[in-house]
Amino acid sequence: MMDKNILLTLIRYSILALILWFLPGFTLVYLNGSISSLLSYLSYGLILLYVILNGKTGNNFPMLLLGLLYFTISSLANQTFMPETKEFIIIVIKYFIVIWGGYEVMRKTTSKEMWVFMLIGAISILGNMFLFNNPLKDGGRYSGFYLDPNNGGLICIMGFALTFVMPKKIQLLGKIIFTMLGLFTFSRTFIVSWLIMNLLSIKLSLKNAKMLGLGFALLSTLLVYNEFLPKKNQRLENLGAMISGNEEKAKELNKDSRLETWARYYDFLLDKPIFGNGYAAFGGNGVAPPVGVHNTYLLIWGEAGIIPLLIFLMYLASLIRKGYAIFKKTPQVLMMTLALSLFLLTNHNFFTTDYSIMILLWLHIQIYQENKKSEPKKVVSHDKKHRSYVV
Repeated sequence: MMDKNILLTLIRYSILALILWFLPGFTLVYLNGSISSLLSYLSYGLILLYVILNGKTGNNFPMLLLGLLYFTISSLANQTFMPETKEFIIIVIKYFIVIWGGYEVMRKTTSKEMWVFMLIGAISILGNMFLFNNPLKDGGRYSGFYLDPNNGGLICIMGFALTFVMPKKIQLLGKIIFTMLGLFTFSRTFIVSWLIMNLLSIKLSLKNAKMLGLGFALLSTLLVYNEFLPKKNQRLENLGAMISGNEEKAKELNKDSRLETWARYYDFLLDKPIFGNGYAAFGGNGVAPPVGVHNTYLLIWGEAGIIPLLIFLMYLASLIRKGYAIFKKTPQVLMMTLALSLFLLTNHNFFTTDYSIMILLWLHIQIYQENKKSEPKKVVSHDKKHRSYVV
């Protein structure tokens, strides 16, 4: 009979593979809906099985509260854009399974394990380049398992941050790999997050500044490579124009920018700032079609009002503050929290993108565990003569 710990590890690795590699979504596009549905329900079923076998040891109460308020208020505020009741209930149940059960999965997951899963996820970008083409995207941007280049960029930047706590002998190689693969997504969010991480890393050691030079060299290599392509990558060409000082060409980087997308929704925010416009109102088929708001913060505010938004912002601010306090010991926590916070400025699928939620759960747990380690241990002694306890 299989040892219980081995069984739990196999289940946990299966859950991490299904969710962190976005296999249900990937198979939906590249294989068929039946396999996708099977893998999706398998991931949630395995989470429940893991909790049954492992037991419950904690919860992420801020995210449970956020989900309760967001889904309740948005479903009552306006039902114009609501999906069918059954579909909505399934979405809600899936969210709470991930928050409630995923907590236990991520509690047992180490930084090294996260790094390995991020590395394999990032390497799928090479597969996207040479083995399979993404039918949902074009223009020479690559996303691997994640279907959207910005999402692929998120995985690369998470892996880059985790590299700072890997063994010294693989740190430089890991940083180069994640940087190169992240650049292949041509995600502006990845580049901004990468710059912030490298500037923060100088606080750890001045030697880390060399990565800025290596990153620039990798980008320069891509720019030279782009010149020889029969069809140039437009975003890479615009980046090159910005570096060379061609202002007219560089302005094209701002075309279809997130600022323009957000602006489509401002009037609706101001119209119903307290309780929002209802669930799915800020999606692609909501109040301002055909594009969604591409901003998790505006999504929460626009669909469920100001209260859930304030809770989420205070929660993220708390994680950033606590991550900064333990930066020297666990630099990856602050780096990853900042990168995820920036990513949420460009993405509105947070509540249905399980790998983003799982990463957030893992960051919460890392901070909780580090704080627990630093708590002074209570020593209790018994003075028999006076029959009292001294703490």
